[in-house]
Amino acid sequence: MEYGKILNRSVNIVWQNKFLIVLGILVALGSGSFGGGGGGGGSGNGQPFGDVGQVPQIDDVTAGLAVGVIVALVCVILIVFMAIWIVLWAVSTIARGGLIASVDTIESGEKSSFSQAWGAGWHRAWTLLGISILPAIPGFILLLVVLLALGAYGGFFALFGDTFAPLVGTAGLGITIAVLACILVPIVLVLSILRNFAERACMLENLGVIDSYRRGTNVLTSNLGEAIILFLLQIAIFIVLGILLFLPGLILILCCCLWPLLLVVQGAVSAFLSALWTLAWRTWTGEPPLVEKAPQAV
Repeated sequence: MEYGKILNRSVNIVWQNKFLIVLGILVALGSGSFGGGGGGGGSGNGQPFGDVGQVPQIDDVTAGLAVGVIVALVCVILIVFMAIWIVLWAVSTIARGGLIASVDTIESGEKSSFSQAWGAGWHRAWTLLGISILPAIPGFILLLVVLLALGAYGGFFALFGDTFAPLVGTAGLGITIAVLACILVPIVLVLSILRNFAERACMLENLGVIDSYRRGTNVLTSNLGEAIILFLLQIAIFIVLGILLFLPGLILILCCCLWPLLLVVQGAVSAFLSALWTLAWRTWTGEPPLVEKAPQAV
């Protein structure tokens, strides 16, 4: 594999087809996180609350109503944030598929556009979402087991009291969870790596979820050495860019007005990485690279 040519070609594809940066921005949006909070308080005095220093009495009905309202508001906020996250995750996943299809189309010598790229990703949306969900399943299993274990531990402790704690102990519970994590976390990491290849098998070879992972695994294992070198080159590029752009990036982060520019930079990086691995996939699967015609002498 000619790594220099692939890196240079990836940059040229993104530079000459700037709609790929828009798709990269959508990918970057899906990798963000949300958070929020708020609070408030107040104080008062006067006849309704009695003497100064006296704690006002609240009846059970009012207290229960207040707790219910707070719980309802928290649930609504969580549902809204979850809905926004799901939408951004779906948009990001479809955009990743569009990037793959568009780079492949361009490298085949044809023209592409944002609408064509988005349409290609949308056409394979359910398969792409399935590919994206699969790496998270072991994590959900681990979380579910932890919650069930903590719930069971709390239930037995409530039933048997101090006689149960020495028998099991928090150390035993922690060891059990740690062992399970040692099994499931590597699975999550492996599936996350394979997802990059499975998405290309899905978009470029029209395969289903399981077949895409199977095909991606075959391509990766058959070209493991070159894939590792390409990954190390990617890390080296990030280190160099991180050093060169540290101060400008810090200014962009601190200045809210420049956040759109930061998002454009993230979109360009996402588009470049997608093009890089798509070109590598084409090389590994035997797809011929685009041969640009030399200008003819007049």
